[in-house]
Amino acid sequence: MAKLKLMLDPRNKKREKKPLVIRVSHRDSREYIQLGPVLTSQMWNETQVSPKYPNSVKMNARIMKKFSLASDVLSDHNSVIKKLKIHEIVHLINLSLEENDNKKGNLKETIIDTSKQTTLKDYGALVVAKTRRTKTNRYADSEEAAIKHLLKFHGNDKLLISEINLLFLENFEAHYIKNCQKDDSLNGLALYLRSIRKIMNVAIKDPTTEVTMQHYSFGNHGYSIRKSSTEKRAIDLKDIKKIIDFEAKEFSSAWHHKNYFTFYFYMRGMNFVDVAFLKMNKIRNGRLVYKRRKTKHAKDSKLFNIEIPTKIKKILAYYTEGKSPNDFVFPIMEKYLHVKDQEIIDKAYHGKLKYHNKSINKIAKAVGLETKVTTYVARHSFATAALHNGVSKAEIGDMLGHADYNVTETYMKDLLPERLDQAANKVFDLTDKEEKVKKKK
Repeated sequence: MAKLKLMLDPRNKKREKKPLVIRVSHRDSREYIQLGPVLTSQMWNETQVSPKYPNSVKMNARIMKKFSLASDVLSDHNSVIKKLKIHEIVHLINLSLEENDNKKGNLKETIIDTSKQTTLKDYGALVVAKTRRTKTNRYADSEEAAIKHLLKFHGNDKLLISEINLLFLENFEAHYIKNCQKDDSLNGLALYLRSIRKIMNVAIKDPTTEVTMQHYSFGNHGYSIRKSSTEKRAIDLKDIKKIIDFEAKEFSSAWHHKNYFTFYFYMRGMNFVDVAFLKMNKIRNGRLVYKRRKTKHAKDSKLFNIEIPTKIKKILAYYTEGKSPNDFVFPIMEKYLHVKDQEIIDKAYHGKLKYHNKSINKIAKAVGLETKVTTYVARHSFATAALHNGVSKAEIGDMLGHADYNVTETYMKDLLPERLDQAANKVFDLTDKEEKVKKKK
């Protein structure tokens, strides 16, 4: 038999303040329905809010009304309550609370509605499939992994999207961080929760689901996705030059990877994915004209038109000789030029990217650099050097192909304090000079 109890949520013992909930117990299972107030233990006297809580009389009246509505649901469906699953009972109570009315409708119809509730597993699978159709398998993999993690935490496959509330996400966060073996657990968590947020947003916009903005668990009044700050990726230009000047045996693996690094640095921090899939027909009259492959919507992608520096022309002279307009410039992905299966292409590319980062890091160590070097180092280093030399953030954003200048701000956030210090010191130097002039007079 289902039972109800008013209590502070017991699932996160470390929190000083806890949500007030109705605990639903049924068939050795328990679920919790949040009622709104978040209280300390001193503000709750077992059955009601203590006078220490502002407007406690009014709040107690609201709480008791909600508890009465929940109790009515059990009473109304007493004859068949044993046949219901706990999530069905919780759903019936939530319906009653949301409508703020004691609807004594036909139980059979209500249960049919309950069976139509949108589960994360089923609806998430539809979103993943749609993502794969857009040929962004890496995002689809993240969405799949996110769904898997949340269902495992929940304990079964019946988790409703409408059940993913603030408390659920906070408990999931605590569980994930506690059990994650990686140093960057917060960033891994953020990756998964961005996928869950996307699925929830899609479900809200979908008129065939019951999920509405009332169920949205993120944003200003909900869960905030946290992430740890990453290490500064940029390195000094003198260190970039050490990598570029590294003496490698001609045609060796290190020689090729050094060339790739040199190419995307001199081409304004070009993305490695664009280098890997760059075709001969993008080289036109001494310029490189292309669109970013990474951009989700090709029609909105910025068209790059870049003058090819002399140093890069020498590299291209080797790689472009004897090739046709539709051939890849570099041999990175040439074996997959005619492959149609996007999943195979994506898997191969990420393997190539991993190997390239490993190769560049070996070169960095060989020239005495202690910093870990990856493809993004060239990109960030280019942006950093540009800012140091007076290029505006807007211009840097354009050169990097950022559709949103907030992304450029992310690149610059670690550098701006240094640049502001330099600007301030120039003012101080001028002030000191003025003071010395006055003393001489």
